[in-house]
Amino acid sequence: MKKLLFALTVAILASAVICSSLAAQSQGETLRILIDPGKDEIVLNPYTASDSNSIIIMQNLYDGLFEYDGITSEAKPSLAESHKVSEDGLVWTFTIRKSQFSDGKDITSKTFADSWNYMVGGPLASNLDFVARKADGSLYLETPDSRTLVVHLKYAVPYLPSLLCQPCLAAVKDTTSYSGAYALVSQSDGKIVLRHNLLNWDHVKTENIEIILGDGHGQEFLSGKIQWSMAPVSDAADYMILSKLYATTFFYFTAKDGAYADENIRKALIEVIPWDIVRSIQGSLMESSSIVPDSGISANINGDILTLLEKGGYPYGEKQLPMISMAITRGSQNSAVAELIAELWSKTLGITVTLNTVPLTVFASVPEENPYDFCTITWIGDYFDPMAFLQLFATDSSFNLANFSNQGYDNLLKLAANAADETSRKDILLQAEQLLLDSGVVIPMSTAFATNFVRKDLISGWEANPLDIHPFKSIAVLN
Repeated sequence: MKKLLFALTVAILASAVICSSLAAQSQGETLRILIDPGKDEIVLNPYTASDSNSIIIMQNLYDGLFEYDGITSEAKPSLAESHKVSEDGLVWTFTIRKSQFSDGKDITSKTFADSWNYMVGGPLASNLDFVARKADGSLYLETPDSRTLVVHLKYAVPYLPSLLCQPCLAAVKDTTSYSGAYALVSQSDGKIVLRHNLLNWDHVKTENIEIILGDGHGQEFLSGKIQWSMAPVSDAADYMILSKLYATTFFYFTAKDGAYADENIRKALIEVIPWDIVRSIQGSLMESSSIVPDSGISANINGDILTLLEKGGYPYGEKQLPMISMAITRGSQNSAVAELIAELWSKTLGITVTLNTVPLTVFASVPEENPYDFCTITWIGDYFDPMAFLQLFATDSSFNLANFSNQGYDNLLKLAANAADETSRKDILLQAEQLLLDSGVVIPMSTAFATNFVRKDLISGWEANPLDIHPFKSIAVLN
């Protein structure tokens, strides 16, 4: 009888501990974050989403082989417990850490192989351009056992760990189970709720995350109900944190053929615009003429407009240039700059220019389907290397924003990939950037800054960094 009573007592106590743990998880401190996505939809699908707001959230739902450090933005191991690289840099072997999806399924080397191969046919396939292919077109990956992933590369990629931090290259099985520190509880137009994934390998400092969507929540931030806002907040200058990003805002042409695919015509249009004045109207804290932040490279375009037009097959006064459809995202500075460019092209060259204010996803999600001729974007590098920008314009890039193709440019990128040392590689990449800017396909405007409003009196672990990445698991809500 005593044994039975003892067993019952143990069972009751164990049940109480479990219930207490679950209650603590659901009732613990909550980090509340404000995001204003505007007209861009939050898409929590790592195979398709490319907007920054969606990526910020997915970085906490899906773990990759590496993750970004919240202080330095450098890559550090996540699901890669260890790795080794062959002498020629073309074979990387990863040992996968023991961890599980939120539904209890093991994360294995095959998880990565299957997920990456699935992504090949999608809009973000360019993120796998570095992987060699087998004869059947599939990725050259090997999974000799459940914890070993062998990746064969087309060319040496010294910055591969940073590439592998991206959600699209994370451990993904489906979009309802999660490999990251958090799992999705619910998503609506006004709120996204995440909760700690107890099966994840790492620990978290805050169990519950609420992401508030939209504007008009400034008072909740000021009162302390929201501790971190990525959206502007009035009367909150004391909490505002500005940080320089590894990012560039630029305009770019997108034509595959026709007048605006011609380098001479692009250069003629560029020569019409006083870019120094245009950059000042944009109101950026740091104007830039370089596509790679701080590279110091700027375009060398000094041709006579009339000569350029004639070379391009549109002699001034004899043949009219076709209409240009321009796409910009919302914002008063964007509108003012676009209107000035349109007015100058119209009055100087007689071009009809239509302005379209549309969500970024309309023209940037699938570049080859972009219906506009001239667009603007702020591109945040996915990793600290010039290739984070220059790869966008490679002919074989499946995310070639400008639909740009130049054999000389492609050859320089290949030469850089096979350079004998890092100094030589960087020098070759500077040459590639010069060629790109001189082609007139892209016009840099400014180095971008991130603006956050953070209640550091209410949370700890939030640190400014060049990629503006702040892992939710590292942020603690203070009592």
